[in-house]
Amino acid sequence: MRKIVNIPNILTMSRIIILPFFAFGFFSRSKFGIYLSLSIFLICCATDFLDGYYARTHKQTTKLGQMLDPMADKILTAVAILFIVGFDFVSIFAIIPAAVILCREIIISGIRDAVTFRHKSFRTSKLAKWKTASQMISIALLMYSKAIDCHYLSMIGEFLFWISAIVTAISGVMYCRRHLLGIG
Repeated sequence: MRKIVNIPNILTMSRIIILPFFAFGFFSRSKFGIYLSLSIFLICCATDFLDGYYARTHKQTTKLGQMLDPMADKILTAVAILFIVGFDFVSIFAIIPAAVILCREIIISGIRDAVTFRHKSFRTSKLAKWKTASQMISIALLMYSKAIDCHYLSMIGEFLFWISAIVTAISGVMYCRRHLLGIG
């Protein structure tokens, strides 16, 4: 049995543990707060990459890590989306991609639970990795554009947010086809 307390699992847990500081930055409603939240978000994004890379290259994957890593990603993404929408970092129309992303994450979490309950494998697809990356990039860009008060950058960030919602929806449909319908 692999050791449960290892570097990848510690990195994954750290993403969840530092979220209150991420939230604090938004509630401070200051430039410093935005930069604090952005810095924490970028640290979380880096640890997301590092924990997976380290687990694979050092053969330290665990069942706990396989469960916690997507959960930490979904918590980080959901909290970030709620804050960028709730604190008006995006236009009112960005509620649509936000809803698409959040609904997909809830649906796929349910499917993942059902699949693992049946003791079957639920592997993350390459498109799902691109989905996570596109969400993280668009959220970081939206936060940065707010910090430097750049409307042009904000428009680019919001466009990328819509793109990430499309990628998110496509990957969700692919998971549903594979795990609910047995297609793919």
